[in-house]
Amino acid sequence: MKKTLFLLLVFCMSSLLNSCDSNKSGESASDGIKTISLPDAIGKERIVNLSEVAQSIRYIPLETSDSSLLGNVSRPILEDGIFYVIVSKGFNQNEYRMYHIDGRFKGKLGTLGRAKGELPQIEHFSLSFDPVTGNPMIYSINKIIEYDKDGNFINEVYAPIDEGSNFRGYRIHKVGENYISVVSDIMANKFGIISFNSNKEIIAESPVGIITNNNKETKSAEDVAGNEETMTITMGGVMSTAVVIISKHPTLYPYKKEFRYVSDNGAEIYSLDEKLNITTHYNLDYGKYKRPVKATEDELNRSIIFVAGFTCESENNLFLTYNFGQNEPNGYTPPLVSALYDIKNEELVLLKRDNPEMRGFKNDLDNGAPFWPVHISREGEMIMPLSAAKFIELSEKYDSPEMKRVAATLTEESNPVMIVVKLK
Repeated sequence: MKKTLFLLLVFCMSSLLNSCDSNKSGESASDGIKTISLPDAIGKERIVNLSEVAQSIRYIPLETSDSSLLGNVSRPILEDGIFYVIVSKGFNQNEYRMYHIDGRFKGKLGTLGRAKGELPQIEHFSLSFDPVTGNPMIYSINKIIEYDKDGNFINEVYAPIDEGSNFRGYRIHKVGENYISVVSDIMANKFGIISFNSNKEIIAESPVGIITNNNKETKSAEDVAGNEETMTITMGGVMSTAVVIISKHPTLYPYKKEFRYVSDNGAEIYSLDEKLNITTHYNLDYGKYKRPVKATEDELNRSIIFVAGFTCESENNLFLTYNFGQNEPNGYTPPLVSALYDIKNEELVLLKRDNPEMRGFKNDLDNGAPFWPVHISREGEMIMPLSAAKFIELSEKYDSPEMKRVAATLTEESNPVMIVVKLK
């Protein structure tokens, strides 16, 4: 076996909030924590109709012009009647564009630069919203900028991180009148979470002292070495020994006016207040499919992994995604299985695919293409984007008069179509 030594950065869906360990799987329902049991759902997969959760569907082509031209888009956002789409312009040099709910181009959001009101870089997943006003906010390196709904600058707030420090704040968002940020020391591979106010004053830290005591610490190679694992993997058909650096950082997804967090082992979903107090909402039970802490390649293949970054949540349901690896049902490429958790009835259903090439609900609302949300707005609107070329292709395959009508207005070079589904 050929041995090659390299560094592979593995982004785990995690959080380093130590107090989260106090909420263990198996607590009684009286605690208000619901258990989502994957083993109970396996073997009971079924086709789920979109009408079980939704009442209407719309197809909205985004305006195509020289100033608004887009490529493929993956994770658009809809809030307060505005679509926000990020356009890749190079490494972290992206651009947000805004469109009205009817698809008309509205304008750009965020300006790259170093001056006040400008962003050093614009990353994917950097957009959030003020929980009171609903104004859009974009975080960049150690700061967050608020705009009005027309994209005009309002103000900016800096995280309490010294210039020149190895620490960096990201996934910064507003909670109440204050802010929460994930922080990382990239030189020592340390991660944590802080809350702070608009005057750069720290309210809480987890772990305690990660920022305030940072200057008193002496970093060494052991800080990184403690997060290394050696494992055998296959790349391009070649077996190799790899030193894997596990970089733990939280996975967040928006829910109404706040964010949910996923714990370090993917076993809990919880929220945080301004003082970093935890409210655990769900325990995720994997049973025999749980990934071991230090898994071999064979154990990885037999594990089922929760893809936390694809999660959406509504008042009545969780929309989950699992990577089934080599477990049944397989045959999908990639091996992703959609799952619907009924919050009231505490039931998890794995969705059988109506179309092997597309995961999600069978669209019985208008007999169109399968649907699976990438975002749910505060108003209960689920959205999914399709490229114009894909939309035209699917309109020919499915018997939806509205899809066929919209497709007739498009060319393969047109901007994507936003599918908007209103929840019940």
